[in-house]
Amino acid sequence: MKVGFFLVDNGSVDAACGAVCAGAMARSVKATMPGVPVVQLTDERTAAVAVVDEVLRLPDEPMARLRMRHQMSVDGEWLFVDTDIIFQKDVRKVFEEPFDVALTTRNWKHLRRAAGFAERMPFNVGVVFSRCPAFWKDVYKRLGKLSQESQQWMGDQQAICDLVGDAPKYQIAFLKGSRYNLPPAYEDDDEGVNQKMIRSASILHYKGVGRKAMLLERIRREGAGCA
Repeated sequence: MKVGFFLVDNGSVDAACGAVCAGAMARSVKATMPGVPVVQLTDERTAAVAVVDEVLRLPDEPMARLRMRHQMSVDGEWLFVDTDIIFQKDVRKVFEEPFDVALTTRNWKHLRRAAGFAERMPFNVGVVFSRCPAFWKDVYKRLGKLSQESQQWMGDQQAICDLVGDAPKYQIAFLKGSRYNLPPAYEDDDEGVNQKMIRSASILHYKGVGRKAMLLERIRREGAGCA
């Protein structure tokens, strides 16, 4: 298995934050799964994150399309993740199950559901286990039919969810988001429940502005550790 993350430096604060978070993510991979390579998927200009094992580059195009082009261009067993991820446990056993792609559901009972959004996009693709480049080729084709704005941002998630819902020809496994893609709560009345879920999760996902701040504070507090 290889862990791949997409990061392009477009000069924004988000990109700078992504580079810092990606370093912490890569260190958490090395702490929980020694020997698993971490690969940066990017354009032809973005600097490599210092702790990665490999950098794969492709010519520039809208970001969501570039990310899908990368994912359709690699063979073997891959875990594709966002940069704002922290691994807490070894997840390689997921690949012992038969599937083309394994997606994580939004069964986040400790969080408020966004009305309509969860139904339209029932999977969060910040964590995806894959061994099927053909799936990503189909996603890439669907993404090309969406608006320019969607091809830049979020359209990949929409295209993935639509492809899975349209009588897919692929073998899709569905993993519990509470275990493999857990966003810690930051507005939770029951902090005990939140902490229990965090301790039991294999992968934490600090998605959203508020959680990014939480992750950056964790990185500052723990230094190079963060695993």
